Amino acid sequence: MAIEIDKSAATKILNSSYVKCAKTPVNDCDIKATIDFVMTGKNCLTYRYILYTALLAKAVNPSIDILSLQAKDKSDGAYDARSIAKDVVFQFQKNMLGNVLDGANSDPLVNKPARFERLSKDNSAAGGDPKKALDLLCDDLPKIKTDTQALKCVDYIVSFLLNEKTERDRKRNAVVEVSKNMGVFSVRQFMSNLIDQGFGGAALVIVTTALYHILFSGDEYNIIPHPVNQSGTSKRQFSDLDLLRDGVALMGTELKDKPFTSSDVEHAAETAAESGASSLLFIAGRQSSFASQPPTYFKQARDTYANKGLYVGVTSIDSLMDLVLSSHIDLNPAHIIDIIVDTAENIGAIEAQLWIYSYIGNESNE
Repeated sequence: MAIEIDKSAATKILNSSYVKCAKTPVNDCDIKATIDFVMTGKNCLTYRYILYTALLAKAVNPSIDILSLQAKDKSDGAYDARSIAKDVVFQFQKNMLGNVLDGANSDPLVNKPARFERLSKDNSAAGGDPKKALDLLCDDLPKIKTDTQALKCVDYIVSFLLNEKTERDRKRNAVVEVSKNMGVFSVRQFMSNLIDQGFGGAALVIVTTALYHILFSGDEYNIIPHPVNQSGTSKRQFSDLDLLRDGVALMGTELKDKPFTSSDVEHAAETAAESGASSLLFIAGRQSSFASQPPTYFKQARDTYANKGLYVGVTSIDSLMDLVLSSHIDLNPAHIIDIIVDTAENIGAIEAQLWIYSYIGNESNE
């Protein structure tokens, strides 16, 4: 029979750890090297939540099987890690640590690495850091046998994340100071360089979101960017970048840094039409821009969905930048850069965040 973890007790442990570690950081624990690797490894986000959740559950109830992920696991110590991650760990890092662990997905163990019944080296994992993280967790988590050991590991993670938050806030404040001296021309160059980096399509989402905040600045608008390469994080999501007016779907935006296919266009248009949106804009990145004009299937979609009350448009990211920036020469650069940083954080584009901090840092030294 699965073990039920007391979520209120888990929350109390994290809150107490926060207060304690804010005053006196914990700099070591029994599996420090493994925690350090998982917390800094590339593409290891889900494993970070798995690690954090397992140690917290062990601190609450030492009877749990620390390698278990799901209540249906056949182990005597099986428990539901996903609900603890969603209701306790995610909420703590969001409310107390400013989303420093990544707040793009409020249900972090819905992702593939956590869909297995338990951690095992036989589980499929991407190569490189994710595979190493999985192997380290399988080897070292079982070394934590008591709630006392687990609690110290939790304290170490909290201390680690508090330090990460302090460093992030320092960099962010530096970005704000530098952006005060930027103008529309340097903002254009910054956006252009960011787009060149790609970051798996995240750069397109980040830049377009900033441009939309210039275009749709009224309180009645709600601009909602979504994490790249994740299925709908919300049941209400109807595109890569949703625009609502007074809480009602207004415009969807599909962004791609490689060529759109006819099936991409058809699926996106149908989804937007079903949401009740009035329009759908396809924005092509630099790797998907059209040599002369968009393929004919864009026109076919425009004609088809006009009959359903959905306007279908298509443009390139550079055309959109020129249109928006040339018509808003008096924009507030600091506000736009702040939106860019916020968006990178909100969609979990960690590599983009680091690049932004580095870029702005170099600008301040010139």
